Amino acid sequence: MTAHLALGTYRCRAIPEAVARAAAPGAQWVDIAPDYATGQAQTLLAPALACHPSLNVSTKTGYFTAATGTDAVHAGVLTEDQAAAGHSLAPN
Repeated sequence: MTAHLALGTYRCRAIPEAVARAAAPGAQWVDIAPDYATGQAQTLLAPALACHPSLNVSTKTGYFTAATGTDAVHAGVLTEDQAAAGHSLAPN
C-alpha cells in the first residue's frame, strides 16, 4: 500500500491557497463538491488546478446549494421536497 497526500475542501475557507499549499509537498488529490463554499468551490478551484495540472480531483454528484435548489424548483426541474433534501440524482 502506498500513502498519498490529499486535500479535502469541505468547509475550507481559502480553497486556492489550500490547494497551493497542498500541491507544494506533492499532494495528488483534491476532494471537492458542487455545494462546498456555498456553491463556489469548483469555480475557486479552477485557477489552482491550472497552476497544478498534475492534481487529480475527486467530486460528488447530486449535491447542490439552497439557491440552486430554489432555482431548480422555479424551473420545474425539482419538487419542493427534492430541493429541501439538498441532493438529487433525478435525471432531469
